[in-house]
Amino acid sequence: MVRTRSGVQIPSGASDSVSGGQCVVSIQAWKDALLTSDLSDGYRKKILAKSTLFFNKSIYFYSEFQDIINTNIDKINKDEISVKMIRLILNYCEEKELFTDLQLTSLRKKLKNHKSGVDYYVPTDQEILQTINQLSPNNKLVYLVYVVSGIRKVEGSYLLANCHKLVAQEKDGFVKVTMNYLRHNKNSYFCYLPSWVYSQLSNNHKLSVGSLECELKTKHLIPIKYCRKWCIT
Repeated sequence: MVRTRSGVQIPSGASDSVSGGQCVVSIQAWKDALLTSDLSDGYRKKILAKSTLFFNKSIYFYSEFQDIINTNIDKINKDEISVKMIRLILNYCEEKELFTDLQLTSLRKKLKNHKSGVDYYVPTDQEILQTINQLSPNNKLVYLVYVVSGIRKVEGSYLLANCHKLVAQEKDGFVKVTMNYLRHNKNSYFCYLPSWVYSQLSNNHKLSVGSLECELKTKHLIPIKYCRKWCIT
């Protein structure tokens, strides 16, 4: 399970497919993922209700998805919930790396920016410490990776899955891990970790971002996305 910047947790098995070289998006997979998001039940129902007004089948090629946006853009932009619904789908597509940055930007530029609360929240040192102290040992280690490195959630998943084969160099108490994880313009070339964190990471094969996400949600702790904000602030 991977949690996205749109608040959606993407099940690892809900991947979209590529047919004939064309990217496709599964609206049904997006809906299923939305059910595990941290949106309120009422707001989630509004989003799902709006989606049925524009999408009447499960799978769409990018060109079909683009046509729906172009055809209905005036109707979409008149309604804040409709705009939010399209943005959530685009965020999902970005996290799944379905569409290129150019395609995503082209569609997002068509959407009206309704006034909404921008998430400026940055957790305090105490809140981060309280979260760490309440986590189980394995999840605590994964959380520490995000806190001390500032990497994105998807990059953390990549690191955990490939730690044993990524080149690492240790110097002065820190380890430089060569990631070379390329995602359009959001590329991660290196990850820097304290040696004591890396040594535990490389010797533990039972670590899971999905497990961490579940525990954070169950205990109402600080989500992973705020670790990066805390690290770079």
